Amino acid sequence: EEEEEGDDEDEEEDEGAAKGGQGLRRPDGAISDPWLVREYVEQLVLPEVNEACLNLLQELGRFQERLYLKDPLKATAKKRYLCGLREVLRALKTNKAKAIIVVHNVERIESENGLDDVVAQLMQLSRQKQEWVYDDEKKASTQQLVPREEPVPIIYAFTRKQLAKALKRSVRTSVVAVLNYDGAGEHFAKMVGLAKEARRRWQELSAPWLLPSQRQPERSLVLRTVEGRQQPIDPLLLHAQTGLVEYE
Repeated sequence: EEEEEGDDEDEEEDEGAAKGGQGLRRPDGAISDPWLVREYVEQLVLPEVNEACLNLLQELGRFQERLYLKDPLKATAKKRYLCGLREVLRALKTNKAKAIIVVHNVERIESENGLDDVVAQLMQLSRQKQEWVYDDEKKASTQQLVPREEPVPIIYAFTRKQLAKALKRSVRTSVVAVLNYDGAGEHFAKMVGLAKEARRRWQELSAPWLLPSQRQPERSLVLRTVEGRQQPIDPLLLHAQTGLVEYE
């Protein structure tokens, strides 16, 4: 169920910021729109994907809490997941991330090193990795981006407030990296499988309406009654039923 997202307690913090580092800060007065589906979300926003992500995060959280009670130092060193844009970027750069969960309503901040830049880096590093490449001519090695053997899965789910609630965090959160899903492999596989199918369906519904070089526009979830209760629905599903997709 979608919840209103005001600007109370609404700063995006990563773990570096919590420790006094240089975390990303939202501009004053910025408000998240829980109905917004940004143009980077190349996947249908579906409740079953949200549920699969929630089940995995709850299981990993339970494992993490159990380890913390036994050995706090070990639990800190062997985290199951990381939260926050900067921390997730670091996990991708060090090839520790097994999957990334990104909310569908990251705010548009287009300044240099703003949220849009960081989200773009996430997308790129999910497909490519940093590797040292030796140049025979220059007799030196440089770090370059090369294609990954297998892309790191990106799953689009939740609003910022919903993701924070799933993680039991007090601040709204835009992204989480899954580092270790041992013991929760079934939940992980289901999440990745459902997201893959949601991406395939998105491609089917979007392809006829987008030019090859055209990026999809933002869209907004719509409220509809499903099985007797109101739920937010991806408008692409409604357009598929009515044939009324209109992209400018």
